[in-house]
Parts: sequence; structure tokens; C-alpha cells
Amino acid sequence: MKLITGQRILCTLGNLGPEFARRPLGELRRIYDTYDRVFGSGSRSDVSTEDRQIPLGERQIGVRIYRPIHAKPALTMVYFHGGGYVIGGLKSHHGFCSLLAGQAGINLIAVDYRRAPESPFPGPIEDGLGAFNWVVDQAAELGIENTKIGVGGDSAGGNLAAVLSMQTFGGVVEGQLSAPPAFQFLLYPWVDMEHQSESVKRFGKGLLLTENTMTFFRDNYLLDADNAAVRTSSLLAWKHLEDTPDTLIVTAEYDVLRDEGLAFVDKLVQAQVNVSHQHLPDCTHGFISMGRFSPATRNRLLQVSAMLADYGAQGAAGAAQA
Repeated sequence: MKLITGQRILCTLGNLGPEFARRPLGELRRIYDTYDRVFGSGSRSDVSTEDRQIPLGERQIGVRIYRPIHAKPALTMVYFHGGGYVIGGLKSHHGFCSLLAGQAGINLIAVDYRRAPESPFPGPIEDGLGAFNWVVDQAAELGIENTKIGVGGDSAGGNLAAVLSMQTFGGVVEGQLSAPPAFQFLLYPWVDMEHQSESVKRFGKGLLLTENTMTFFRDNYLLDADNAAVRTSSLLAWKHLEDTPDTLIVTAEYDVLRDEGLAFVDKLVQAQVNVSHQHLPDCTHGFISMGRFSPATRNRLLQVSAMLADYGAQGAAGAAQA
């Protein structure tokens, strides 16, 4: 196994004691938040943060706005955290969001969307749509009107980002996009709700994300949803790719979601979507929260950040020439 040593150690530690999916929900969420605080990249001094509550109809959800202090961003990314639609939030991804904003020189707006089982499908999609539209509609007030506004996310958050950017939510969520996302940034995205790929079996035990945990996430997110929910969320089976924006996607070798991610890349390329893909041969699912004590993992995080930095620079160069 070529898995980075620091990641392998954390996977071993994570499999000590009761199986993750068998723990009480509140404990699961606390453990997930703790990973970032203990093993994540931490806050950066060159990035400012601002927490807000934004109105979505009669309720509000939280967002955290990250801005690089010494850069003039060309990109703004509305970011959706991973965690199987069940765990995760602003705390669990703070270090990674801060790293991306500072290292890639982008504005990043992290969304604290509702989670299952309290709010199963399509609750998170409703929040994602509302949050993205709020960002677009408030672009001038936020000072981002001259940036390309896109979406991003990891794992389930990657699923949410892609559901929005590929506009598969029609018929299950009221409303429409205020503007199409300019790009999507997907980290080991969850794009197939059926879990039939070989990598699910091959890497389904011993790593941080197991087959049983994925089943736990899926069952809580979809609950008693009908087949429309599966079709909407299973982007790998989506046939209408013509509206897919520029796609930056990262897959990891030691990951139950590896095969579906690679198949998704192939499908986008065949549809002539503008795709930039990095496959990390020595990383596992969740490596974005493992950088503090692992230089090799930090190098991978810098590599991932560079994807966004390069994409933003290309767009800025094109705008200057125009």
C-alpha cells in the first residue's frame, strides 16, 4: 500500500473502538469536527473570516466567508462540506477552507446547510440552492461582482455542488439558479447512490470511510425518498451534460468512491466538458483534514489548491486579453 504514512496511521486510529456508523449521532458529529481541529491545517493569518446568518425564506442558515488578505481574487467559490449529508459543518472544514482561500487566492463562502436525518433529501439541496442564489444576488454588497462565482465541495458536498451546477434538481426542489455556476470544484465526489463499484468492496474496510458508513449516510439522507431522489443525486447516471460548467475534480486512490469518481471524469470528458482532473495515488478519503502532522499530505493539499489558483489565473489572463 502506497498510502501516505500519516494518513495510514490516522485510518488505523479511526478504526479503534466501536465502528463509526454505530456510534450515537451527536458523538459522530463531535468526532468529525475534532479531526479538523486536531489534525487539520488550522487558521491562516493571511485569510479573514466572517460569519453570517443568511435568510432562506422563513429560516436562516449560517455561512462563513473566507477572504485572502493580500490577493485580489478572480474566483469566488460557494463551498459545501462533506460528511455524508449527516455530519460535518463549518467547524469540520474550517482548516481546509482557510487553506484554499489563502493558498489559491480565492474568496470562499462555506455553507452550513441542514443535515440528515433531521433534514433529509431534498433539504440540503434546498439550502444549497438558496445559499448560492444569495451569494449571486448579493455579489455587489459582498464585493465579488467582478469574480467568477462557482461551487465546490468534497464527498457529499461534492454531490451537492454538482447537483446544483449540473441542474439535476428540477422537479424535486422549487426555484432555479439566479445564474449558472461558472465552475465546479469536486473533491472525491459522491456521484453514485447505488454503491456498486469495485472500489466500494476493495476499500470498504480499514479506512476512515467504510462501506458500512456509506450505507449509513445513504440511508439517513434518502430515508423513504422515491426513485427521483436517487436519480437526482446519482450524477454518474445523468444523461444531460450539456450545461455542465468547467469542472476541476480530484480523486483519491484509497477511497470507496474512487471508481465512481473516475467514471464520472470519463463521462464528462466524453461529453467534451472542460475538465481538469488530478488523481492522487497515495491519498485516502478525508485527507483534506490530515495535513497538520504529515508533510506529504500538506504537499497534496498545496497541489489541490494550485488547481484553483491556476484556473483563476487562466480566467484572469483571458479577461485581460479581452
